[in-house]
This record gives sequence, structure tokens and C-alpha cells, in this order.
Amino acid sequence: MKEKKQQPTVEVIQRQTTGCTNAPQKIKRVAAYCRVSTELEEQQSSLELQMSAFREQIDARPDWELAGIYADNGITGTQVQNRTEFLRMMEDCENGMIDYIITKSISRFARNTLECLSYVRHLKEMGVFVYFEKERLDTSSGTSEMLLSILAAVAQEESRNISENIKWNQRKRFAEGKPKWSAVYGYDKDGELEYIINEEKAAVVRRIFAEYIQGKSLPEISRSLAKDGIVSPWGKVWTPTVLSKLLKNEKYCGDVLIQKSYTVDHLTHKRVMNDQAVVPSYFVRDHHKPIVDRKTFELAQIILSLKDRHKGATQYPYYGRLFCPICGGKMIRSCIQEHGHPPVWRCSQENGSDQCRSYFIKEKYIDRAFCEAYADLDIQTLEKQARRRDEALAQTARVALGMKEELPRIEKVEYYQLDALVERMGFQKWDTMVIEWTFGLKSKVNIRYLKERDIPNHEEQLVSVGSKSLSRLENRQVGRHSPTAFERTNVYGYDSIVALPDGEDIL
Repeated sequence: MKEKKQQPTVEVIQRQTTGCTNAPQKIKRVAAYCRVSTELEEQQSSLELQMSAFREQIDARPDWELAGIYADNGITGTQVQNRTEFLRMMEDCENGMIDYIITKSISRFARNTLECLSYVRHLKEMGVFVYFEKERLDTSSGTSEMLLSILAAVAQEESRNISENIKWNQRKRFAEGKPKWSAVYGYDKDGELEYIINEEKAAVVRRIFAEYIQGKSLPEISRSLAKDGIVSPWGKVWTPTVLSKLLKNEKYCGDVLIQKSYTVDHLTHKRVMNDQAVVPSYFVRDHHKPIVDRKTFELAQIILSLKDRHKGATQYPYYGRLFCPICGGKMIRSCIQEHGHPPVWRCSQENGSDQCRSYFIKEKYIDRAFCEAYADLDIQTLEKQARRRDEALAQTARVALGMKEELPRIEKVEYYQLDALVERMGFQKWDTMVIEWTFGLKSKVNIRYLKERDIPNHEEQLVSVGSKSLSRLENRQVGRHSPTAFERTNVYGYDSIVALPDGEDIL
């Protein structure tokens, strides 16, 4: 007969309470978190009401103690990194200064589901719980995780809908040519009136444009402004990068390019430059009063493009005005493998001719020839041209007269001089440069070469330069410096070719 198995006994171990009600009750250190997403007056009032209501609520509980009220003003709830008060509250929780947090709703706490759950879990690990007043949800309860996930997702979707509505309204305004105001150095906003010229700052803008067009580099302009004690919009020294952005800003000639960039999504708030593939841009011409005239602005854009090293060798100052004597195509600027890498101008071969492949002339000889031709311009002849019946011809002659009176001679060639005076430059023979002036005259200048190997004479020139240059030119990448590579900077959100001297429109 089997013995009956003895059943194990279970003993309950529990601390017995004394039943005394006089024990001191632990005081909870309670913090309140408030947030509004804009700085509008009605939302400012809402923020003050939230703060006041939470202060009264905490003061009404004898077992609660106010640990602080944290309020983020005018900041979106989809990203935490910009919410300084929220981050300060989390830091105080980590330092053991807070036991409990109350907030109006999940959407006030966070509109990003992932961030909301992440921070609530982190707070739980520290023994800090959150109470969402609108949803009546306390994270200390067992079912809070599932409910919080659902409600946080709803808050995120609500944020997306709000974002889409705002985006639709803004883009509708953009399509009507109504831009969103953005601060621009030299302009002020006066109530409903936007882009009111600030004459003191506008004078600085005009100075920057004038100095750049007259040949000063961006570092030189920066040093010039610093010397005169003129600071940037941020109260610091003007840097070449800031100056470059100022020179490219179309608002200074009275235009506005709307929607240069757009936001990818409402959670990351990441903005990307608009290439017009996803959403269009809108260009509004003559939107407001300009600080600089259109001719000055367009001239600055061409100079910026010609000096842009990101497009290969810089093409300043002769590109578009210097033509090959063999095929008639435009010449482009390169540097050769000699001591100091002197710049030369050679045929771009845009007409497909191989006969002029080896032809090039050093820039220093072009500079000397042009300066000599300019110095030889006769004042009386220019005055005669200024009296011509052809008004366009007479006007250019008057411009040349004014330039000659201001600068009888020049030592350095700048683009603005070529733009005003020169129609076309070429070479009749290897030792003669021909300049066609905009006021109807021609000049022929003999070029005096200092070294025999500098004389441009087709294949013979390569032999005189040396086998190293011959190998370099024969093996160069064909088309690398084609004319289409030297385009204007992206002024209005699209590229356009540099204006040619035959009268093509710059825009």
C-alpha cells in the first residue's frame, strides 16, 4: 500500500501595520509641463492659463509640493531637441528633484509617438510618473502603456494633419505671389508693410556691390568693412561666405524667389533645397523697392560665376568677349604647367575644329594689350561718337567718356570695364590684337612677347613650350571646360548661361 504524499504548506509573510494614522505622509514633489506651438497672442494667453491652473491644482493638494513649472513657448512638439524647458525638466528628474509630472494632454507632452513613449519609459525607470489631464491617463497604472501608444499615435497624426493644412495655405499664398517675410539685411518690416529700406544698412549693401564689381575680392571687402567698424547682421566681422550670400540675394534688386527650400516631413523638420522636382518655385519680379539697380545686380552675378573655382579654372574677366583667331569660337581660361602656372586663354573648340587645338596666349599679354588700347582712346574721337544720331552708340560713347575722365589709364582689367566698353576681342595675327569697342570703333595693338616660347603659333608653340606641355594638352579631358560649364550662379533657382556680347538677355 502506497504512502500518501504530504502536501507542502504555504506560509504568508507580510509585515503587520500598526494601524496608526499619525504617521507622517510622504510629500510628492510635483512638476507641471506646459507648451504652446506659436507665439501668437491667443496662445500666449493659453500658456498663462495652463500655468496658473496647474499652480492652483498643486497648491490644493496637501500631499503635493510644487517642484517647478516648465513651459516651452512657441516651439513645436514633434522634436525634443529645441524644447529647452522640457530637457531641463528631464534633467531635474534624473537628479531626483521630481516625483510626479502633470501635463494638459499627450499632444502638449509630445507629438512624436516614438519620443513620447521613449521619454515616458525613461521616466518610469527613474520612478517618475506622468499624468495626462485631458486623457485622464496615469503612467503608473498597468494599462497605461497600451493606451499611451494609441493616443500618442493619434496625437502624431493630428500634428501631421495640422502641418498639411498649414503647408497647403502657405503654398496657395506662394502661388499667388505672396512670399513669407524673412529678415534681410538692409530691409525692415513695418507692420503690414514689408521690405522697407533701412537707408543706413542699404548704404553698406550698395558699397559691397560697388566694391565687388570694381574688382575687389571678397576677403578684401571683408577687411575694408572691418577697418571702418562695419559689422555683419550678427554683430560680427563680415566673412567672405556671408558677403557671397548677400551678393546672390535677389531681394536686393526688388525680386523675390519663393519656396527656395521646403520641409521634407513634419517630424524631422528637415529642409532641402528646392530643385523644382517635388514642388515648384515662384519668381516675383519687381516685388518691392530695390536697394541696387538690376544692371548692378546682374553684373555681380556674372562676376561671381566667372570667379567660381568650383566650375574649374576661373574665367574672369574675358570670357564671352575673347574669340579664337582660327575658328571664331570663344576662348576659355586655363593654367599651364610652367613655373607659377600662368593663366592662358585657348580655344574652347565649340565649333568642332581641331586646327586650333594647340593655340593659346598668356593672359598677361592680353592684359597689357588692352590697357594700352584703352590708354590710346582719344577723347576728341569719343566726343565725336557721343554726338552721333544713333542714340545707343552715342550713349556707350558717353559712358566711355565718363570712364576715361575718371580713369585716364588702367593697370588692371576688370569685367565691368569690358562689359561697358568692349563688344569683341580677337587676334588678326599672332602679334596683333583687335578690339571692337561698343561705341563703333576698332583698335589694333601690337603684342610684344618677352620670350620666344610665348609666341602663339599653333604646333610650333607647343614645341617651344616643351614636351611636358605637349603631353598635357594632348591628354587633357576634352570638353571638361566647355562653355556650358561656365554658367551663372543659381540666382533664381535655375541656371542660365552668361550673357554674350551679341545682345542676348541676361535673364
